[in-house]
Amino acid sequence: MTMKKITSLLLFVFVFSGLQNGYANADNEPIKKLLVEYIDKMNTLTRDTQKADLLGLFDEKYSGNTVYVNLSGALVRKNYDKKDISSQLDDIIDDNNYKFKLILDKVVFQSQKERAGTISAVINFESYIDKKIAEKGTMLMDVVAIKSNDGWKIVQKNMVRVSEAKDIGECVCYVYGKGSTKFVTEIYFPSGLEYSQEFDAFQITTKDNKRIVKSNKNEFYWSKDSGKLSFKGSQIGKAQDARKAVEIVLKDLYKDSCVNIVFN
Repeated sequence: MTMKKITSLLLFVFVFSGLQNGYANADNEPIKKLLVEYIDKMNTLTRDTQKADLLGLFDEKYSGNTVYVNLSGALVRKNYDKKDISSQLDDIIDDNNYKFKLILDKVVFQSQKERAGTISAVINFESYIDKKIAEKGTMLMDVVAIKSNDGWKIVQKNMVRVSEAKDIGECVCYVYGKGSTKFVTEIYFPSGLEYSQEFDAFQITTKDNKRIVKSNKNEFYWSKDSGKLSFKGSQIGKAQDARKAVEIVLKDLYKDSCVNIVFN
């Protein structure tokens, strides 16, 4: 799962899910009740539940926008309508490895009128990929709901999401080769509040009549016949040329930090 996809999912899911705590007694406040209903449906969303039930909570004229501030301070702006929500729900249903956790910090403003309501809240979030923490941060979001003939519907959402730390995500690697037996790599990977950089050296050699890819104290066996690469008895990939073999070894070495590595 790439970070682009991960970001798309976060922009939608995190808007509402952290509001569950503190809203259990929202029967007399329609906007809170609507959010609790959304959260209940969102938390049980699987292939066996009806996506239509969730979409029914949104007004046909729904619009939303998000400003995402990443670790470097760069801004990513996104706008959404109801069709986008439907697509994002499909992504959530299809991805079994992605989980999220949200904690409501505080409600900073709320207003309930007869035919409209709005609420603003600060939410802390964490997301996980394969049970490993992928990202954490804070959101400031505003939600507006209106009363229609079909009941209360979410009609508008504005959100600022600030990423404060990443421990797993998209990585970038530069590969420098000297012939077909020696390589040096420069890789950038998420590490807490910033991206870290590391250099690694690789050598293709032969030991006990077996071809190996060696990096520091690690030795990866590379079959001359099949091209299969293995480490401690487990196959990690297959390569027909030396550079590709080094790329596969790097993916294994940095599997705890990198969802995907972009090689240059």
